[in-house]
Amino acid sequence: MRAINSFQYMTAAQVGRLFYPSQHDNNRYAQRRLRRLAEESYLLRLRELPTPRLGSAPLVFTLADKGRRFLAARGVPLVSSYYRPSEELAKAWDNPFMEHTLAAIDVLVAAALLCREHQVTMPRLLNERQLKRSTIRVQPAGQPDSRPVSVIPDAWFQLQSTADESPISIALELDRGTEAQQHWRRKVASLSAWATGPYRRAFDTDNITIAVVVPTSRRRDQLREWTRAELTAAGQAALSDIFLFTQASPVTTDPAAFFFAPLWSTPGDDDPVSLLDSPPQKQASTDDGWWLRPAEREVE
Repeated sequence: MRAINSFQYMTAAQVGRLFYPSQHDNNRYAQRRLRRLAEESYLLRLRELPTPRLGSAPLVFTLADKGRRFLAARGVPLVSSYYRPSEELAKAWDNPFMEHTLAAIDVLVAAALLCREHQVTMPRLLNERQLKRSTIRVQPAGQPDSRPVSVIPDAWFQLQSTADESPISIALELDRGTEAQQHWRRKVASLSAWATGPYRRAFDTDNITIAVVVPTSRRRDQLREWTRAELTAAGQAALSDIFLFTQASPVTTDPAAFFFAPLWSTPGDDDPVSLLDSPPQKQASTDDGWWLRPAEREVE
């Protein structure tokens, strides 16, 4: 329930990867645990996602009011004080929205597993719902005649390898291959204005990496080219290094490889790079509670 509180939504597959990685039972154990919590009204079971070609459609779970009260009584800060079951159920019917959100959560699960297995911490995490509560509007870079737009990444989190190093701040963008060039280039212009404008003060950090996860290598190279073209046209070519693209799946790729291996590319350089620097040694403790703490402060 603490994990669902932090991530907002989870499926049995995500819960299984995070808490029961040694269970090779097609997530049946995780499904039983979630079903029991839902039957006891601690979790709200949302509508199924579209049925795949093989197997049954996964269920999506979020905290119910009883679960929220249970965590609050034990001193766990709730990510959001706002809760309406009818709105949660309505969102579940919007399948593209939910599939996109779950894809972002897959990356957050991979980050949590990285923290469990290596000397890495996640000092701050803001999910999409938290980011939407404190939206930042900017004038897209190089487009003085356009209207200000809201910039809301799919998630924002920090990873820190040692206590002596500054945390790396990551704004996550999930691409499902549906955005046309004009829409993507406008997003790049907005993200550029956001990163060089109000971002640092609002998030209280001095760095940003915009990590873009795409479905295929072809789509990766397409978005790299569109991003390079937009940054060049807007006179923002120096920002190329803050955009990183990968087609690696956070579900099937080992978390250490996903973050530490050269699986990422910038818009202007074909040589692959890593999202984070060299992997630290594996830690002795596998405490899985601290990284689930909600962020202590909201975006200003």
